[in-house]
Amino acid sequence: MSETPNAIDAITAPVSSPGEKFFPRFEVTPELVAKAQELVALYPEGKEQSAVLPIIHHVQEEFGYVSPEAMPWIAEMCKSTPIHVAGIVTFYPGIHRKCPGKFHFRVCRTIACALAGGEELLPYICSKMGVDPAEMTDEEPMVVSPDGLWSLEAVECLANCGFGPNVMVNDTLYSQVTRGKIDDIMAACKKELAAERKEAAAAKKEAAAARKEAKAAAAAAETAEEPAEAPAAKKPAAAKKAAPKKATPKKK
Repeated sequence: MSETPNAIDAITAPVSSPGEKFFPRFEVTPELVAKAQELVALYPEGKEQSAVLPIIHHVQEEFGYVSPEAMPWIAEMCKSTPIHVAGIVTFYPGIHRKCPGKFHFRVCRTIACALAGGEELLPYICSKMGVDPAEMTDEEPMVVSPDGLWSLEAVECLANCGFGPNVMVNDTLYSQVTRGKIDDIMAACKKELAAERKEAAAAKKEAAAARKEAKAAAAAAETAEEPAEAPAAKKPAAAKKAAPKKATPKKK
């Protein structure tokens, strides 16, 4: 039997990424199911497959990318098939099968932005992120930094051609981008990460204090409910022996 993977196995094969530590692992929750059902309900009965793309977008928004575990679930919610979902995931460049970094850079490579200096930005951003531009291929257009903080891909158009070069970081579009502006953007990203970590540490400390307080309160309540021990009965005092009376001498 051939060990060569078939098409569906190749498409749905997991692709590891350092960026996974910044995103939650795919998990089917009641909230996720409710959102998928809400999207499916927007289409007529018998047209549930029309909700495949909206659900894919929602999954990517929540988990950073569309993992192999997510595809069969999406198919089930839309009364479709995993191969149909996988075909859509691989067709659109904006849908990721690999987890991006926490800060995902998309650089426009169309002619308008390229002539404005966009072509020179790609190698500079790669050097700042510590990634190899040669790793960006047609099969895998996105490259992720070893620490998972950054990721980069070249895209066809960001619909802002008159103000190139254009770079989109997560959902924020930056126009007329220069090397200096890239430095400023990355510095702001690091500052944002530091603030998030500080907030998370404070929340963790507060939660630990709350748990400690709750534990102490529970122990105090348990002690208060315990019945008080009855005082030990006093032993009766021993009766004192009457002193013998002295005999009165008789008068002669």
